[in-house]
Amino acid sequence: MKKIIVGLLVFTLAGCVTVKTPNYIQSINPYEKQFFAPQEEVFKATTQALDELGWEVSEITSPSIYEQRAQGDESSAKQVLIFTEVRQTPLFLSSKYMNINVFLRPTDEGTEVEIRYASVMPVFFKSIESYRNDPVVKKILDRIESIITQ
Repeated sequence: MKKIIVGLLVFTLAGCVTVKTPNYIQSINPYEKQFFAPQEEVFKATTQALDELGWEVSEITSPSIYEQRAQGDESSAKQVLIFTEVRQTPLFLSSKYMNINVFLRPTDEGTEVEIRYASVMPVFFKSIESYRNDPVVKKILDRIESIITQ
């Protein structure tokens, strides 16, 4: 009888959960790094690094659709926003859903890369959200740098 109750409990708690993860991530704890290379080169290195590290690019667009920079900024037309597909990591009684936004902005010295990370982990009746993952972002930035310097 105990096995049946435990089995039903696990089945009930491990049921399907629908998690809504936003494609666009607000600027909460963004990571920024300046690369002294043209934007086209940094863009190619960024998409290659994301692909190599298992982050599938879902969309490439202009960040002006989602947020406004200072008016009259002529470089805003050249800015790029890269969205990744949501990655799911199964856990014991839940899953963790993660995605990344990468902003590329031209500067006088090269290109600024800003990475925004978000994860959502549903736990029973609430979700735990996080906007930091230093090891993942460091790995992406290091890989971009190594591709550029090759």
